[in-house]
Amino acid sequence: MKKYEKRKKPKSASSALFAPAILMAFFSIVTILSCTKETSRVEDKTAEKSYASFVTNAANAKADQDSISIGIRWSGTSWAITTGADGFITGFSRNSGGSGADQAIAGNLYVRLKPHLGEQPRQQEIVIKDMATGKEEKMILTQLPLSASDKITINPSVKFQKVTGFGGMINPTWTGNTQLSLQDIDKLYGPDGLGLNIGRLMLYPNVSGWSREVAVAKRVRQHGAILFASPWTPPTQLKSSNTNGNQNGEYLLPQNYAAFAAHIKSYVDFYKAEGIEIEAVSVQNEPDYKVSYDGCSYSPEQMRDFVKGHGRSVGAKLMSSETVQFRKDYTDLLLNDPQASNNFDIVATHLYGFNFRTMVSNYPLARQHNKEVWVTEHLFNEEYDKAPANSESKNWPFAWKYDWEWLPSLKTTLAEELHDCMNNNFNAYVYWYLKRYYGFLGEDKDANNPAGWYMASNGEITKRGYIIAHYAKYATGRTRIEASSGVNIASAQYATGQPSFLVTAYEGTNDITLVLINRSTSAKIIDIVVPAAINTVTAVETTSLKNMASLENNLSSDKKSVRVRISPESIASFKLSL
Repeated sequence: MKKYEKRKKPKSASSALFAPAILMAFFSIVTILSCTKETSRVEDKTAEKSYASFVTNAANAKADQDSISIGIRWSGTSWAITTGADGFITGFSRNSGGSGADQAIAGNLYVRLKPHLGEQPRQQEIVIKDMATGKEEKMILTQLPLSASDKITINPSVKFQKVTGFGGMINPTWTGNTQLSLQDIDKLYGPDGLGLNIGRLMLYPNVSGWSREVAVAKRVRQHGAILFASPWTPPTQLKSSNTNGNQNGEYLLPQNYAAFAAHIKSYVDFYKAEGIEIEAVSVQNEPDYKVSYDGCSYSPEQMRDFVKGHGRSVGAKLMSSETVQFRKDYTDLLLNDPQASNNFDIVATHLYGFNFRTMVSNYPLARQHNKEVWVTEHLFNEEYDKAPANSESKNWPFAWKYDWEWLPSLKTTLAEELHDCMNNNFNAYVYWYLKRYYGFLGEDKDANNPAGWYMASNGEITKRGYIIAHYAKYATGRTRIEASSGVNIASAQYATGQPSFLVTAYEGTNDITLVLINRSTSAKIIDIVVPAAINTVTAVETTSLKNMASLENNLSSDKKSVRVRISPESIASFKLSL
């Protein structure tokens, strides 16, 4: 065999065909890969035109923030925002947006939040979805706890007055067709009602009128409430002039003191025969005020002489003196006379024209003689017109027109006065008519009055009714105790010289209660701190939109404080069971 014969051996036919096939396959693969890469580049460019994402994948919110702004960006697509339903996020200013025509858009939306009342940070995931591609991106929102909350510290060792209760005037003949039904009484005094426990009756001069309120009075007593009665005038034949009024200072003749005391006792006995206890009676409604309607004048000396001589012959506890304003010249004379002081039980007053900021309201002399101090009447029903021609409302700084609207009732009239009375050691507060457009229950409209007066329908609980319920349900029967506010709470003002927050605290049997008024337009997270461990917490609030609604709260790990968010322009009550 020749040397190179093997190397030069001719290829077979099959081998000759195989090589080109391999070459063709190689070029095919290259072509396919090349096409695939090109397709990928086209798809990548399409993807780059469509996106939806967050500006940042994490954000922090403060405990007391009710919303936070987050940034988003998108292009070539619409988008949707979602989150879990059981977290602290309550919603978004927008849940979706964008369009395929949008190019490189950046914007913001607001995330609405619950207040954070706990002690540890909490987190919630938010998802943004590109609706063109279905791609989702996530961010984590962290809500931080308060580093140092504002505190109200309760000190049960510092005690003040016992709170006897709250109530109003049972509508007499004077209110015409607006009368209390038994159903109305249940709303006011019943276990599911406002919690009132005091009712005031008019002691008519004519015996024929005594039976008029028997049915409603009996219902009030069935709910365990206290009844007391006030005479507007003695029988006219007992007065210095045979007239119902005292416009000219008409008074009870001294020689008829005993006869008038017997008249009062007859009234008490009449109700007793009906199965109704009248716990207390007054000597006279507004003895210092001259009127053309029923009235009778007493000087401080005349009041002392009646009480001194006949105070224990009226068949019930005696109240004095129900002056139109808190006039201590009447009651000082009684308290400083040992015999007169022994012959009456309750210092009673009205508060017309009284100013807790400029007048002395605390009355230690009454406490020295073991006398309770009751407000037995006050009425707020001022109408304001900001027109310059109306001098009564000149420079009136507020937006409301009627003082029985929600905001004035909270900020400047009823709620503020209830707080002031409790804070100044009054034992009871009794409003004027229970059922009236300015009272605690609405009434039918009178075509002779402006329609705007009537903000509640007949028998409907008014905002003022809910305001007094906060005190009636959370202060009645308890002893007021010390509540010290932290500096941020104590110094806050909603108007010049007007504190934003008003708080009083009370001690019951194995519980502590609070009533807190926020007159500012801002919410506030606070800690209520007590010296003993708390077992359970009940909290309710009333705002312009809610009535005695449950209020979220958080008990601390050591169980000695409760954290709560107080809504703007609200009144809230708390019961801490120990």
